[in-house]
Order: sequence, then C-alpha cells, then structure tokens
Amino acid sequence: MMMFETLLVEKADQVLSITLNRPEKLNALSPTLLDELKSALETAKVDEAVSVVIIRSAGHVFSAGYDLSEKDWIISQFPADFEHGVDLQQDREDIAGLLDYWLEMWKFPKPIITQVQGPCLSGAGELLAVSDLVVASPEASFGHPAARDLGIPPTMFLWPLLIGMRKTKELLYTAKSISAAEAQSLGLINDVVPADQLTDTVNTLALDIARTPINHLSLLKESTNNWYENMGLHTSAAQAADLDAVFHQSPTFKAFFDIVRKDGMKAALKARKKRFG
Repeated sequence: MMMFETLLVEKADQVLSITLNRPEKLNALSPTLLDELKSALETAKVDEAVSVVIIRSAGHVFSAGYDLSEKDWIISQFPADFEHGVDLQQDREDIAGLLDYWLEMWKFPKPIITQVQGPCLSGAGELLAVSDLVVASPEASFGHPAARDLGIPPTMFLWPLLIGMRKTKELLYTAKSISAAEAQSLGLINDVVPADQLTDTVNTLALDIARTPINHLSLLKESTNNWYENMGLHTSAAQAADLDAVFHQSPTFKAFFDIVRKDGMKAALKARKKRFG
C-alpha cells in the first residue's frame, strides 16, 4: 500500500484503484495531488501485477477542477500577486509544462478507467480527457465554467475530437455543464449507471479488461491513440496552451484577480457569479 497526502491507493486482482481524497476541497486538483497521481502511475506503469487503473474520488463531487487558492495554485504565478498581470513568457512555460503532464498521462501504457459520481468541471476535464474509459452516475455533470473569464484548458478536454466542433463551441461559449446522459449521447463518456451500482460496475469492467494480457492492452491503447496523434493532437494542444497564456493577459481575467487581491477569493467568486450566473 502506497501512502499519500491527497490520494488513497490500493491494489487487488491486477487492478490499481486511486481515489482523489480531498473531499473538503471538492477534490480540487492541487500541485501535490498531481505530483502524487504521477507518482502512483509511474509505479503502476512498471508493476506487472497491475493491468488496469481506476481513478475515482471521495465525496459527492468528482472534482471542481484546478484549485483556485494561492497555496495550491497549479502553476508558478498566482495572478492576484501581479497588479499588472502575470509574466507572459513564464506563463507560457508553465502552461506548456501542465500540458506535458496530461500528455504524458495520455501515453500511460495501461488502461485508465475514470469513475465519476458528481460534477467533473474545468481542470478535472483534463483528467477525463486522458482517461481511456469513463463510467458515471446520473448525478454526474461535465463542463468548463471557467471558459467565460479564467482560461482555456490546454488539452481542450479533447472535446473537438470526442464531441465535435459545434458542441465544443457551444459548451465553451456558454460555459454551461451537461448531464451524464447527454455526455454519454455525445460520446464523452462510455456509460451511465445508477449511483448504487457505480463502483461495482467499474470494478467488474476493470476485472474484465484485466483478463487481456498487459502487453496486448498496451498495444491496443497505443494503436488507438495513434489515430488522434496523427490527426494533430499534440500540435493543437500546444496551440491551445499558448492561447491560454494570451487569455491570462485579458482585462476580464485581470479584473477577477484584482478583486481577489483587494477583497479575497470569496468576493471575486461572488462578483463573478453576479456577472455570469
């Protein structure tokens, strides 16, 4: 058993189960959580006793996205600390590093199944994007509320490839969330099952997949991923990361963090809700 600050990890029957364990923070993605997730996956990568990885979370929210607190800001420059905006070049480098994190996870050689029991928002969509299979309960929802004013996800959640151009634009322009049922109909997730059956369903799926030899699973995953990489996944993601840095220079982005600097995060979120709903 590996011990972590933000994760619960256990292994049984060729399956490694990783639970995001920050329910008091709505399982927001912090640098510590991402570092620990990377460490757990690196260990699983070379462990011949692991064929499949399940990622789930504690509490009623899968993940609210990237942590917005200064202590756990996901990259090096907390915008509220910069009256005239963050340094563009440093921001570009930071976002490129974040993108590399997700693309490395995309290349993880074993199947990753993500289990979603509640809202899966903004940065958490990046985790969803690099997963192989997704099973959700009817209470799950998916979206990028931050699209209006806080940034572009470097991976674009692979939405243009997974759900198409028009739906991607609709979700980004409106920043709305969609239900699990709609996400399944769009091809964003694989299945929706009742909440009381969710864990058993995912465990059964993982055990079924684990019957396939590990080397075959790796080849099957790589051969599928190649189609998306040959369509320009890496180039498009790098361009999105650059545009995210440009986004962070916008007056609306700066205005949000001006309020954070003067009155705190709660005041900024309250003003944001008044403006965007």
